[in-house]
Order: sequence, then structure tokens, then C-alpha cells
Amino acid sequence: MKVKLQDIIDAVDFDSDLSQSFLNKKTGEVCVYSDEELQAAENNEDLSDSPQWYREAVNRAKQYFENENDYLPLPEKYDFNEYRVMERFIAGLPVEEQVEILFRAIKGKGAFHRFKNTLERFALVNQWYEYKEMRLRQFVEDWCEENNIET
Repeated sequence: MKVKLQDIIDAVDFDSDLSQSFLNKKTGEVCVYSDEELQAAENNEDLSDSPQWYREAVNRAKQYFENENDYLPLPEKYDFNEYRVMERFIAGLPVEEQVEILFRAIKGKGAFHRFKNTLERFALVNQWYEYKEMRLRQFVEDWCEENNIET
């Protein structure tokens, strides 16, 4: 089975505390289910008054429960550890003053917000997103290799 690497990257990047993502090992499809859809499917809730799109989503979630062995949970955004990626990005910058200021910016509560504001100040936003994308791609490629997933 061959899967689209970008589909897995997108699922990990847009991961939420309110949903779960899986790879269907038989079809190669990335499936994202909200916790609400999973709960409705598991409890076999009456969906007769629900919109069509929601009934379809819950039916897909039911298929997951009926064939759980066909699905592999995707890594979560927290597994990627964006904070560690930020540290590596900062450490690789050539301007020592930027390195010092950015390391101070990521300490304590609000680190991600301060980091992004400081990146804007130094005009490093595009460089950061390119670096983050490269690291996320490598993370997903490694996960696929560990799980014998062909991309």
C-alpha cells in the first residue's frame, strides 16, 4: 500500500485536541474523526435529526470501529515537539544577537507567541516556516519508515 505523504503531514500539522487521525492501512486513506463523531458512532446515537454531512461523518467513524485493526493511529502534533524544533532553528541561525533574543523569547508562558513576534521583527518568518516544514516532513517520513508505510 502506498500513501500520500502530504496527507499525513497535513493531518499531523493540523492535529487538534478535539479529533483523532488514523491511516487506513488497506486503502492508504488518512481519516480524521472529531471526538464528537467518534462518540456518536460508538454510542450508536440517533442521527435522524442531524444534517446529512454529520450522518456521513458518523458512518465513517462507525466503519473505523467495525474495522479497528485496519487503522493505524497517526502521530499527534505533540509527538512532533514543535518547541524542540524552535530551539534547533534558533541554534542554527548565524547572527548571535538574533540567537540570544530568540532564546529569551521562548522562555516561559507565551513562548510561541513571542517567538513568532520576534521572527517578524527579524524578518525570519519565511525561513522559520520552511525549516518547520522540512522538519515535519522528516518526522513523518521517519514515522512511515518505522511503521513500514510506503510513500
